[in-house]
Amino acid sequence: MATEAVKLVLKIGEPLIGRLVLYDSLRMSFKDVKVRPNPSCELCGNDPHILELVDYDAFCNVPLPNQPVVEDDPNMEISGEDLKSILDTGKEVVLLDVREPHEWDIVRLEGARLMPLSQFESYISELNPADEILLYCYKGKRSMTALRKLQENGFKNLRSLSGGIDGYAEKVDTSLPRY
Repeated sequence: MATEAVKLVLKIGEPLIGRLVLYDSLRMSFKDVKVRPNPSCELCGNDPHILELVDYDAFCNVPLPNQPVVEDDPNMEISGEDLKSILDTGKEVVLLDVREPHEWDIVRLEGARLMPLSQFESYISELNPADEILLYCYKGKRSMTALRKLQENGFKNLRSLSGGIDGYAEKVDTSLPRY
């Protein structure tokens, strides 16, 4: 891959665009395979949707080396059972799903609004700081990241679903698909 990058940057040699080289170290052989583009690919297909890099820290929420780990306030989280009770009563809350669209297509909570964490900052102006906002993601980490971003913007009445939609599907509503 590094060699291919050098060839592309320096505009020399024959790059492997549209081809894949397979290397078998046991037989010491190479095989060149032609690869056709996938027309439905979100990056390079006929209608590309991915037009910029994702914020890695926001998407993965993995602390970098030598960075302090911030402990989450347990009062900022809501259990799946408590969320179900709130939803069953019909109480007015804003339910935000901060996962990516491909995850949303698999499973989502009724009444939720999709605001992917990778683009979350562009949605903040659409929210009302006076509303009670409940956030969720797959396991609970990305929704806590989104919660902190909202706090930085003056929002107060916020909670994140502990265990995310996966925990909710496992413990509260087992009819929901899991991935």
